[in-house]
Amino acid sequence: MPLPTTLAYFLAEADERRRSDAAYKAPVDAALAAHLATHDDSSLRRGAVCNPHVSTALALTLAADPEPAVRLALSMRGDITEEQRAAIDYTVHEGRFGVPGWVEERFGDPGALREIAASSHVLLRRGVTCAPELPADVIEKLAADEDYFVRLMLCENDHAPHELLVEMFADWKGLSWGMLARRRNFARPGLARYADDPNYRLRLAALADPEGTPELVERLSHDPDDTVRGRAAADPRLPHARLVELLGSNHMPYTAAANPALPTELMHPLLDIAGVQR
Repeated sequence: MPLPTTLAYFLAEADERRRSDAAYKAPVDAALAAHLATHDDSSLRRGAVCNPHVSTALALTLAADPEPAVRLALSMRGDITEEQRAAIDYTVHEGRFGVPGWVEERFGDPGALREIAASSHVLLRRGVTCAPELPADVIEKLAADEDYFVRLMLCENDHAPHELLVEMFADWKGLSWGMLARRRNFARPGLARYADDPNYRLRLAALADPEGTPELVERLSHDPDDTVRGRAAADPRLPHARLVELLGSNHMPYTAAANPALPTELMHPLLDIAGVQR
């Protein structure tokens, strides 16, 4: 059943969810748009400024709305100028925000991506980082953005340059920090220089150096941090003697047993001990 698009049908609609959906996305006529923009319910006024079918001029009448969520939503419209956007008193709180639909629609347009990346609005700049492909100059600009979450979201979408990935890997407090090491630009020669860094995450990053030596891996298998020791114990570059030593120790024997470089002649005795049938 279509959502109400006229004032009469909206007022007759008993389902609050459908009324809300109409406010946010239905092709409302001028009378219904005006009703929504002046409604006592701030969620419906927010719907009006989010609805692309509500005219720009009418939406801008809510630039001084008493509800912060309405002003924030208005500030992210795609049909207002940067000057109009900057004139709105909005606040961006911490946390995740969805990518505005009009930003997502422009993901394939390099020129539009450049314009959005240059916006004064931090949520638009965060949103543009989610584009599947970004021009090199846009990546460079976003990687130097003053907003921490613009830089972080750039990393999470596999666009970030190596240096930024390492910076966020070392610093990001979120649960997903370890995933940054899986990004395509993370593992690079030279990471071994962090092997003695006070930050255990950077010592962990040293193990991602594709040119890291067996001696480096062996040294980090003695690291005071469990995570670093465990990653070193699982590294196929770990020298054979140290791998055997870990198998017989109280530290990391299971991790060492899963090392892909474990010799076949050691695998069979371990399977026998575990009671696995030959």
